[in-house]
Amino acid sequence: MTRQKLTRLFLHILFWTFIIVFFTFIYGIRSGKYFELFEILLGTLPLDMLCTYFLIYFLIPVLLLNKQYLWFILSFIVSFTVVVIIEWTINYFILYPAIYSDYDKWQDTISYFSGSGLMIYVSLGFVILLASAIKLSRHWLQSQQDKADLEIQNRKSELALLRSQVNPHFLFNTLNNIDTLIRKDPDKASDSVLKLSEIMRYFIYEATAEKVPLEKEIDYLRSFIELQRIRHKDPGTIRFRVSGSPGGVVIAPMLFIPFVENAFKHGIKSNRIPAITVDLLIQPRMIWFEVVNFVDTLHTQEKDVGKGIGLSNVIRRLELIYPGQHSLTIEEVEDTYKIVLEIQPI
Repeated sequence: MTRQKLTRLFLHILFWTFIIVFFTFIYGIRSGKYFELFEILLGTLPLDMLCTYFLIYFLIPVLLLNKQYLWFILSFIVSFTVVVIIEWTINYFILYPAIYSDYDKWQDTISYFSGSGLMIYVSLGFVILLASAIKLSRHWLQSQQDKADLEIQNRKSELALLRSQVNPHFLFNTLNNIDTLIRKDPDKASDSVLKLSEIMRYFIYEATAEKVPLEKEIDYLRSFIELQRIRHKDPGTIRFRVSGSPGGVVIAPMLFIPFVENAFKHGIKSNRIPAITVDLLIQPRMIWFEVVNFVDTLHTQEKDVGKGIGLSNVIRRLELIYPGQHSLTIEEVEDTYKIVLEIQPI
């Protein structure tokens, strides 16, 4: 067992020990029967734990935090009522007769709404309230930490993308190619200028939003790839395909481009045609993105997957923005390098 799990187990034991001692003292002040109360509380502890853990590990994360408020309220009322009834039944027929020698003298004076019954409501309600407060406080603190972490990662990603995509090397090569095209093919040169301006506009003005329409992200990818086609002269070197309709789908910006960039960095020297393939499949509840590049095994190339600034940041962003809603697979077999990203957009 790891140290983290041991610490967590210790805290849970400490919590339930506090509950037993606290209510033994509170109810014992009135009756003076501390040991008897301790035995009763210990006897019903498993039910208290069952109800509490059902609340904090199922009802809160699955229903409350997903804004299914009606189902949460109904489920809570039903589970609370069932546990109270079971606890009262155990107390009335098992624990009280076994613990109190004079139980037969006052058995008829207690009911669900007597002091003994209310003791169950109050103690169980207090336990649930305290455990829920701890659970929700931890969730709130974690969400605040994730937001801060995500903001930091976004800033790092913006800086990394600014250096890699809008750096002088990229601009000078693109402008030189456009200058050549002006003499050979003015229409194509004009189109290239528009694509370059679209890249700059999207990156500077639109990609800072939390979510963007998937159509715009695709247009950005297409513009970037088209400019790369001009740089590398051979259009057959790169294949880009989009399947499905992106209409109405929104996604966090700049999640795809680092993987495409990495493919151009390492795969463009291959003699295979196409040397780079980029495929995007859009389904109603899933976005499937694949980038494959073939590398020249005769040349030693230093790969930076997961280590480069852009890639490591986008991997971290995926963990923060789509926790449990994405899958990223990176494979390298001989001269083939492939990444597959699946996202369930919200």
